[in-house]
Amino acid sequence: MEVSKMPPADGPPNARAAPATVAERGSQPPADIAPPVDRADIRPLDISGALLILLAEVRAGFDLPPGAIPQSAIMPSPVQAAHELVGLFLQVLPEDASNAPAWTAALVRIETAMEASIERALSVVAQWRDVPAAVVDAVKETRALFFSALGDDPQNPLWLRPEWVGLAPRLQRFWRRRRNARRRLSDPDHSPATLDEGEESYR
Repeated sequence: MEVSKMPPADGPPNARAAPATVAERGSQPPADIAPPVDRADIRPLDISGALLILLAEVRAGFDLPPGAIPQSAIMPSPVQAAHELVGLFLQVLPEDASNAPAWTAALVRIETAMEASIERALSVVAQWRDVPAAVVDAVKETRALFFSALGDDPQNPLWLRPEWVGLAPRLQRFWRRRRNARRRLSDPDHSPATLDEGEESYR
């Protein structure tokens, strides 16, 4: 007597023949695939890659779009990376500085968020498998250059670099607004318009 094969009890006859589609599997990865953090060390990390990680962490920290990545996907130096970080910092600052307490509070939040994002990037880079010390040092140097740029030191050697010329007016405006906010907090009668006179440039 010929006995017909019965389908498996837990699914249709062709359940084993048709692999699940992405939609059927859902967004959860298979158990044998490592999460993104563990896949980070599948290739050696160089300085360019580490600095791109740094910029990506800062953008993610502020929910900014990824931004344009050069076709060569190279971020050659900490100086250029610091330049990009300063641009991002100025981008997220509030435009309205008329309320000194509110603007100062926002500035503190942004500086704290920037530092946290930079520290996250440094942690990712430092935990990369077999990462050279020079790569970790490049991220640390970028962090130092970034905070140095916010310090409104007219002797900062960064201002002598041609690529920083475009940021100079925005940085000078930020420095003035920060001074105005600080003085208005300590002196309610202070006039920001008076302070701005004669302080248009640090160059």
